[in-house]
Amino acid sequence: MSATAGLKPLSTRLKRASAGLNLCHDNASALFKQRPELECLQIHPEHLIQEAGGTYREQLDELLREYSVVLHGYGLSLGSSGPLDKQYLLLVRQLLREHPEAVFSDYLSWSSLSQHHFHVLLPLIQNGETVEYLAERIEEAQDVIGSPILLENISSYMRFRDSDMSEIEFINAITERCGCYVRLNVNNFWINAKNFQEDPWKELSQLRGDSVRGFHLEGCATEAMGNGLIQIDYRKEAIHQEVWDLYQQSLTQFGAWPTIVEWDNDAPSLERAMDQVQLVNKFLRPYAFEKAQ
Repeated sequence: MSATAGLKPLSTRLKRASAGLNLCHDNASALFKQRPELECLQIHPEHLIQEAGGTYREQLDELLREYSVVLHGYGLSLGSSGPLDKQYLLLVRQLLREHPEAVFSDYLSWSSLSQHHFHVLLPLIQNGETVEYLAERIEEAQDVIGSPILLENISSYMRFRDSDMSEIEFINAITERCGCYVRLNVNNFWINAKNFQEDPWKELSQLRGDSVRGFHLEGCATEAMGNGLIQIDYRKEAIHQEVWDLYQQSLTQFGAWPTIVEWDNDAPSLERAMDQVQLVNKFLRPYAFEKAQ
């Protein structure tokens, strides 16, 4: 029996057809002043550690009281060799208790070594050995926070010769092994498929149907490299039409789940970011009567 077999089921008070926006330094002031209608706000627990005081922390604390939230980390570094940050996980546990509507997600990647954080999400070798290693760390993290984790897929610009699983096979093996779930970053999956000349829907349709519990949408940039073009996850543009199309297919395949829009580099006006959130609401409208989990 796994270490996380006794975990309570993932629960959320959010409507499944909920649309939200990521909170970042660039939009915090406008969100604080305007208080737009949002079904949820994405908060990074790291900001509560990094920002001990000041205007941004004051705005963050107030918005935490104002909105329903989802928690999204970027520094857990599940694939690293160093020990997991227990103090960070205890903070997540506390936040989940204070916000019973929330779930916690982090990336399926590694991003630190010897307590040095690279501030970049690095890919993993996709094979059975990595699955077993990650399973131990995910179960340890889930045991501390008391809840299943949502794993988010990253954009990747290289693949390892030692990988003997596809991205989807790798994710499926981990979620089946650990009882965790997926927060599907539709943009990142589309980027990987485009850059490696694959059919994004043919690949994505093989994802375990009962593993998805959230969606993440963001923009990307097209840049020239060598004799061709490459898609890069800069999160400084509007969401591409092909990503919207893939999101619509994903809703049909996996059902509606809380969806976060993120635009945190070269962030536009709050009004323009909210236009993207309203587009999410348009896609979610047919699923508006699906029950909360």
